[in-house]
Amino acid sequence: MRGDLNDQFQRAQTASGEDNSQKIIVGAAIFLAFVFLAMVIAGLVFFVKTVDKFVEAEPETHINRELVTQVNELNQQLYPDVNTNSGSSNFQYGTVEGTNYYSEFSGIKFTPTSDWVLTSYAESLASSSPKDLTASSGNLSSSVIIQYESMKNYGYSSIDDAIASAKTIAEQQNNRIIDSKAQTKWGGNKFEGIIYEKNFSGYLTYYEVLCTQINGYCLKITISAGSEQDLSIVRAYFK
Repeated sequence: MRGDLNDQFQRAQTASGEDNSQKIIVGAAIFLAFVFLAMVIAGLVFFVKTVDKFVEAEPETHINRELVTQVNELNQQLYPDVNTNSGSSNFQYGTVEGTNYYSEFSGIKFTPTSDWVLTSYAESLASSSPKDLTASSGNLSSSVIIQYESMKNYGYSSIDDAIASAKTIAEQQNNRIIDSKAQTKWGGNKFEGIIYEKNFSGYLTYYEVLCTQINGYCLKITISAGSEQDLSIVRAYFK
């Protein structure tokens, strides 16, 4: 009888020891998991703070401007007679007030009707081909783009080269040239260019590309409209 009791007691102690061992193992695993998680969180916090520190020291705009400066310095070495940041040392964007655009640099004025939307790019970083203005009519049937292209960077020896390039691109896209000797005069500048017709799935759009030289730039004005008559209407908005 006493022997049976001793056996039962020993078995109980053994079972209790096994249960405690399992609890210890599970507890240790949970503790290690929490330690690992804490280390991961601490590492992430340190990483975020480090990144924030660098971002504060080198904001995106500063980095972009530094990159642009380096590219411009390289371009200046390649094209020493051209200020590649703007194409000309006195370049300046035009101004937009409502539906009134004026460029002191070129003398061009563009004043469409009140339903037009004009977008200025004066806050952009100037490049060798700065876009100055985009505009579109209220029903989106007509639009205007005013852009400057560095004569040197584009390899233009004269405005004739710019016009020939525009004509080649139009012909490569299977557009029909309507007038290869379009001319007008805005802001005291004589413009020359082309008018072509683009057929997109039976829908016709008419384009007029006009060019003139302003200092080291080819000033290119592109007008699009649903008909030749509408081209004339948009053209009349320029002075």
